[in-house]
Amino acid sequence: MVNFAGRHCFRPTTPYMVANVLGFSELPDLRQHHPGAGSRPPRFGTASVQGPRYGAGAVSGDVLPPGGVAVGVFDAALRLRALTGDLARLLGLPAGEVAPGTDLAALLGHLTAAAPAPPCFLQCRTVDGRLLDLAAEQLSDGGWSLAVIDVTAAHAAAGALREARENAEAGARAKSRFLATMNHELRTPLNAVIGFSETLAHDAARPGASPDPGEIEEFALHIRDAGRHLLTLIDDILDLVRLDSDAFELAGDTVEVGRMVAAALRAAEAEAQKAGLALTGHDETGHDRKRGARLRVDERRLRRLLGHLLGNAMKFTPRGGSVSVTARQDAAGNVLIVVRDTGAGMPPEDLQRVLQPFHQLDTRLARRTGGAGIGLHLSRAIAAAHGGTLLLESAPGQGTTATLLLPRARVIEPPPSLQLAQESP
Repeated sequence: MVNFAGRHCFRPTTPYMVANVLGFSELPDLRQHHPGAGSRPPRFGTASVQGPRYGAGAVSGDVLPPGGVAVGVFDAALRLRALTGDLARLLGLPAGEVAPGTDLAALLGHLTAAAPAPPCFLQCRTVDGRLLDLAAEQLSDGGWSLAVIDVTAAHAAAGALREARENAEAGARAKSRFLATMNHELRTPLNAVIGFSETLAHDAARPGASPDPGEIEEFALHIRDAGRHLLTLIDDILDLVRLDSDAFELAGDTVEVGRMVAAALRAAEAEAQKAGLALTGHDETGHDRKRGARLRVDERRLRRLLGHLLGNAMKFTPRGGSVSVTARQDAAGNVLIVVRDTGAGMPPEDLQRVLQPFHQLDTRLARRTGGAGIGLHLSRAIAAAHGGTLLLESAPGQGTTATLLLPRARVIEPPPSLQLAQESP
């Protein structure tokens, strides 16, 4: 790394790039100053230094990208004899400081307090953010050349390509995780549906069989639960597809916060009892705390969001623990729905990872409980579609708190007369 005055400079990947782009045939074999190049031959272009050395027009300009490349040719005493391109502009110097007779060392001295002695190959970022490649090399007759290329666009393109490749690789990994996860998540309820229905059909086909009503009811409930699980999973997958295709549209339902929270708790009650967990809920929204706030939201998707939050909370909370849901409004009027558990918790570095699609923590509980790994990702997307946020807070052994914020713009304000009636003693 070379620190230029007002610039950050470092050695480029290879000096061949400068010579190849310039097409400057009189640059020497750069391998003598770049051992890593091995036996690769220089691939210079067709331009050359003609007739009387270093005369005007010595370097053909038609091989240079317009405005982005400049070359200065110096004599053996390092004095500028000829140039092509706007060398002063590329270096960020006044035009008068790059003229015939300018000393190469002095020119490099404008860029750094400790001017590197030629030959040298540098890459630097100017004060206005441009990225330059510089190559100062000795010519075959003892003279010197300074080649400068503005590689800002090439560097940005390389960064964009690198980012695109990383995104493509991440997409491929996500696809693999999706296929591996869905293989299990779809087959499990389907096997339940097929297995219980085949048992019912087999029992009904037996000669003289007398089906047990209790067994029929039990099997039918298993089939129903498996079907509902499949429907929820397919709905989640379809919503993920809609998100990727920008076709995610929200309904405009009128929903009372307290009733929505109560419905989510009822839906999770059976699972909580089975897991030995205490499940509680409180609605503290509204003007008088007696009638909860009303929202203009997509009720079906918000119920699914709460279902995912409650499901994750119960999944990672051991028997004897508790899960609570509290709805309240902050000072700005936003509605906050907080789901808090007393489960295993997670380190801070995992909080963002669990919000990624198809990501599951590699823990004993996660392996035991399974899951598609899309619930939290979809929940955050639903919150964002409503103009809100989903925030996770957790620490190992201290449980997890998920806070859904719905903006005040989603709150349906009661008429002024009703507000006065509620506020009066």
